[in-house]
Amino acid sequence: MSPSKRLRIEAECGKLPLLFAKYADNGDHAALAGLFTENCEFARPFQPDYPFHGRERVQAIFRDRPPMLVRHIVTNVLVEAISKNEARGTNYLAMLSNHASTEIPQEAGALYVGTFEDHYVKTEGEWRFQSRYGNVALHLGGSMPDIPPPSDEARGLK
Repeated sequence: MSPSKRLRIEAECGKLPLLFAKYADNGDHAALAGLFTENCEFARPFQPDYPFHGRERVQAIFRDRPPMLVRHIVTNVLVEAISKNEARGTNYLAMLSNHASTEIPQEAGALYVGTFEDHYVKTEGEWRFQSRYGNVALHLGGSMPDIPPPSDEARGLK
């Protein structure tokens, strides 16, 4: 693969984590889901052991959650092209949120910092997430949320 092709792949894939954060923060669940392949896997940082399967399930996570003011800060985006149709990457993510109101400005709750491990594929001429697995490494200002495990049906396993 030529160096220019490699750089183009890495730039195009490197944009996906940034768009994910933008769409999540703006509540654009349809655009967020469009970043994933139809048969994708996605594990939220707060529940890394419970991946969701399929674009429809990913969209439902964001569509069905209660309204909140949230901001994701994405850094250390590193992408490595594997082939002309496949790449892998990592990035760090910091998240601040307020569940009481969506009006700005608001006081934030806890700060959560984690990592995403991403697998990108080119399908129908577009780069998308084939899988996206998150985790939380550090948190400040509060405990980890106690979120009940999602059902197999909600995760797209039934």
